[in-house]
Amino acid sequence: MLQTPPLVYRSALKWKRPALAACLTLILIFSGCAGMQLRQFQKHAKHGDHEWITGQAIACQKVSDVCGQLHLIKGGACFRLAKAGRKPAVNYACATDELEKGLALKPSWEDAGAQLYFQENLCESLSNLQALQSGEMAERTLDRFVEAAKALYRLAPERVPAVYYLSRARLKRMEPMLLDINAATRVPVCSRLMRTVTQVLAVMETARGQTLPDWNRLADNFERLAFDLGVAMHAADCR
Repeated sequence: MLQTPPLVYRSALKWKRPALAACLTLILIFSGCAGMQLRQFQKHAKHGDHEWITGQAIACQKVSDVCGQLHLIKGGACFRLAKAGRKPAVNYACATDELEKGLALKPSWEDAGAQLYFQENLCESLSNLQALQSGEMAERTLDRFVEAAKALYRLAPERVPAVYYLSRARLKRMEPMLLDINAATRVPVCSRLMRTVTQVLAVMETARGQTLPDWNRLADNFERLAFDLGVAMHAADCR
């Protein structure tokens, strides 16, 4: 026979049930608010109203498709404003923070191309932001850029953007070493530079013989990167 719970336990149940109901209500409210905010973001993004999106706060911070999309859309809006020259330091900082959050919170991707797109935009935002900074702030942003470039390369090591951003990040990491290079540091620095140069030139050579996805929009970037790597090798006196 089912026993009646003791009085103390029944009292606890009476207290817990309203609390549980309140918690569930809050969860439903926040979920509904996040979904409503996402629809608003999508509507404004469709009309190119990036400034409106960047002015909105996002409370949703849990791992879910809705939360991930909210941060990715806001990150994309900040990225577009920065690329257009609208407060680049502020908007690139916004783009890096929001894109990082969105990529971390989105639990899965039906379209792998979309994931690559946002990861690439994160890399470009971090690279451009780091160029506007100095000192410890620039160092921290460079660390983030290196990690983002590695993540992009893990997703698509054969893709042109992945090679470009990882090579760019590696060069950025080695540039400070060139200011105080000596006999002890020259060998490892030159070895890293040579490996990076070899990978960059391999992509450029392949692009001359066949059509590579994304090559046309990044061809000038590769030319500049190859030049910068050559300058770095000369500065390091690599042979």
